[in-house]
Amino acid sequence: MSRIVALIRGVGGSTALKMPALREALASAGLGEVETLQVAGNLVIDDGGRSPDDLATVIRDTVRGAFGFDLPVIVRTHCEFADARARNPWADAAEGRWVQTVFLDRAPTTPLELPHGIPEEAVLDDREVFVRYPEGIGGSKLQAGWFEKRLGVVGTARNNNTVAKLIEMSA
Repeated sequence: MSRIVALIRGVGGSTALKMPALREALASAGLGEVETLQVAGNLVIDDGGRSPDDLATVIRDTVRGAFGFDLPVIVRTHCEFADARARNPWADAAEGRWVQTVFLDRAPTTPLELPHGIPEEAVLDDREVFVRYPEGIGGSKLQAGWFEKRLGVVGTARNNNTVAKLIEMSA
């Protein structure tokens, strides 16, 4: 059995989930012990011999059935998650919260073209986009939704500090 990281996209605000209730619902769906990090839909689960796609489907269906929200789920194995961090050119930046990885549901076929004259830097590498926000994230137009629209994929972003903690939890 391997540990996997599941990222539920869009948790918060009107789609907020109580983490104890989420863990209970997922355990009832046969996913065993589920760990959560923060209240943003970050999960660490034993795969139980299931494929990442199967796990994403079970999690999405469980959230829809238990809470009424149809939220996309991006799943990576521990090794895939650690590899993504290793490929991030800004993984060791001093300001980890201003470096994000946008985890995509699949590798896009469209190239990444950033607008001219912006301070942000971004690199598309397979199923991840690595983004550095030198002036902070809040005022940037380059949020996960921007990448989704331009690349034609579904994605969810996590900052470098969260990525590091999820790697530690899933080891």
